[in-house]
Amino acid sequence: MKRMFCWLAVAALTVAMVGCESKKAAETAEFETAADAVKKMTAGWNLGNTLDAFSTDVAPGSPTDAYETCWGEPVAEEYLIKQFKDKGFDVVRVPVTWWQHMDEEGTVDSVWMARVETVVNYVLNNGMYCIVNVHHDTGAHADSWIKADSANYEANHERFKKLWTQIAVHFRDYGEKLLFEGYNEMLTGTTPDAEWAEPKNLANLEVVNKYAQDFVTTVRATGGNNEFRNLIVNTYSGAHTPNTLAGFRVPTDPNGNQNHLAVEVHSYDPWDWVNTENMTWTERCSKEIANMFEALDTTFIQKGYPVILGEYGSNGEQEKTINATCTDAQKQEAGRQAADMTRLCKQYGASGIYWMGIVEFNDRKQASFKWTLEQVADSIVANK
Repeated sequence: MKRMFCWLAVAALTVAMVGCESKKAAETAEFETAADAVKKMTAGWNLGNTLDAFSTDVAPGSPTDAYETCWGEPVAEEYLIKQFKDKGFDVVRVPVTWWQHMDEEGTVDSVWMARVETVVNYVLNNGMYCIVNVHHDTGAHADSWIKADSANYEANHERFKKLWTQIAVHFRDYGEKLLFEGYNEMLTGTTPDAEWAEPKNLANLEVVNKYAQDFVTTVRATGGNNEFRNLIVNTYSGAHTPNTLAGFRVPTDPNGNQNHLAVEVHSYDPWDWVNTENMTWTERCSKEIANMFEALDTTFIQKGYPVILGEYGSNGEQEKTINATCTDAQKQEAGRQAADMTRLCKQYGASGIYWMGIVEFNDRKQASFKWTLEQVADSIVANK
């Protein structure tokens, strides 16, 4: 009996040790590759003008709701995210602007970080992929502090790395469905002299490469699940001109995990088609985005880096866009654009994420929910 008891004890200890090792292995298991993740992101939407909204009219230290609603959108609710899940969407990009929530030393307000986490959990709890980024900290406005010029880089790259260290540590234990996007549309200059598409001084493209490398290196250094987390880097201003693509360099992953990196561009192409084509999605429009995908395929996809169309939509000059005020026929044209984009993404193993207009303003509230552009939502789901 004593011998039997000892044998059982050893066996139990062995099972326990195996269980611990299995748990350890599960905790440190490599995430799916960026290419595999992106292929699963077949239908996407941006929760725009929400956590990315900012205003100097909002007093420092105000409740998060004051910032979140200062551009007219309501506070985000999990109900809204569930509507997208039920519709057939599988990825939500959550743009976040941080500068109004950082002190002089670059420390992020814990209340703001908690609100970001709450919204991220809305997405993840519904089984969807979530992309969190640094959004209007870049851009053309005077308050953006991350710019594509060498003087800016020297002044701000340590602050940028500190910001990403805080975000990465906070979300370090999250699973593979959470992706980080290093920065939004980084460009040179400020309105009215902001340089879109590509900088006048092409040397500034190298500044974007430096920020991209800092982002990847910083996140990887935080360890945990960030060792294998899929990370997204954007081209200059999210553009895809020949010079912009030629000047962009995918970062070197310090952990050797190049297959956990993806590249993002934005496409409101053909730019201003709502005006030039009188809100009609023409054959010329279709051809232009097909040509774009051919260039992205040659530059990135064939080299193993999947592409995310982080923003696309009907936006044009003077803020003209297809929205709730448009006719059903015009909304169908936006649906045709979305269908073309979704089909091309599927063909190239890419992901398209529509810029916010599918549901806007009071349509987002549970009490008054309706699809602002249901034709677009249905087109995306039907063609994914």
